[in-house]
Amino acid sequence: MHICFICREYPPSLRGGGIASYIKEIAQGLYQAGHQVTVICASDDTKKETTTDDNGVTVIRLKGGDFIIPQIESHYYYRKFRPLYKFNSYRRKLEKIIKSLKGIDIIEVAEYGAENYFLNELKIPIVIRLHAPTFILDKISNFKHKFTISNWMRERLGIKEMEIVKKAQYITSCSNALKNIIIKELGIPQERIKVIHNPIQVDKWKYTKRNFPPSKNIKIILPGAITPLKGGEDLIKACQILRREGIEITLSLIGKESNFANQLRMAYSHEKWLCIEGPISREKLMDLYKTVDIVCNPSWFENMPMTCIEAMLLGSIVIASNTGGIPEIITEGVTGFMTVPHSPDQLAKKIKYVTNLSPLEKMRISNAARKHIIENFSINKTLNDMLIYYNYTIKDFRQK
Repeated sequence: MHICFICREYPPSLRGGGIASYIKEIAQGLYQAGHQVTVICASDDTKKETTTDDNGVTVIRLKGGDFIIPQIESHYYYRKFRPLYKFNSYRRKLEKIIKSLKGIDIIEVAEYGAENYFLNELKIPIVIRLHAPTFILDKISNFKHKFTISNWMRERLGIKEMEIVKKAQYITSCSNALKNIIIKELGIPQERIKVIHNPIQVDKWKYTKRNFPPSKNIKIILPGAITPLKGGEDLIKACQILRREGIEITLSLIGKESNFANQLRMAYSHEKWLCIEGPISREKLMDLYKTVDIVCNPSWFENMPMTCIEAMLLGSIVIASNTGGIPEIITEGVTGFMTVPHSPDQLAKKIKYVTNLSPLEKMRISNAARKHIIENFSINKTLNDMLIYYNYTIKDFRQK
């Protein structure tokens, strides 16, 4: 089978996030299972276009994307209008590239970014993968619709994402929580959405059993895009509460940056225990999971966060918000811990509770977390579910 994935991001990339990690895992797994895999994504430098081989997976990075990365391309006035004047041209480019490829049996495309806007004209079955559409994130985060060019274009993108999801005949979701939200918000019949959890290649990442020796300085990381929705400022305030109680803590926010990252740097520049590191390689992040005391994810909403799956696989103690798909990953007090979002006080209490656990109790949680991920999120299980769905989709598409 020749499977084509379309998304904005594929590692290594400064655009990288949870979608990128998911595509990397599933693409590599499908190739290793004997399938031909092509990934079409946006180049970090919108002036360059490349085709490379990533351990058997063909990766096409297209130029002319509809937004730029400030670390790579300098700011210019028309940048803020780029999502408007590049929207159609970039998606027509996607259509042209796919037409040039031979023998594609099925396309999977993320709903985020509405990149399949013109692809329904192709005679190829298309699966929409739900990760977390813009209009859902904006609703959950109480996005302010104050008129600015950026807000207007973001809302426009969210509307186009809704359009493609409503029209889609074949949809997979990374979590039951996200499926239920889409059903409620868009009125899509539940039988049209198949839940297939995000996978991880268990054998790829070296595991060292944790022993959790007592530590005077608690090291916490929050991996993921540095945006308000991820709850980074809530975590900073929780750590401030604990430090006032005499608990030594260092905190690192690690991930794709936005203007919000700079706002945090300015607001908390006096807090020397806080590091806002920006993006690092996935390999370096996986190594960090093995050494820090707590991996924290206090998001206001999460679909099926790869960061939790990765951290638990490597035996980390995870504290995350009890929102979205997180309860489908964590069982409170058994494989990790949950707290309510938007509450630095409650988050501080949960962190304090975890730090006071004995090394034996932490080892129990660590081992249970790893076992749970291996049994429920391994690539082999997900691949089997995905291939069954792909084959059904191809057969149904041809019959129709």
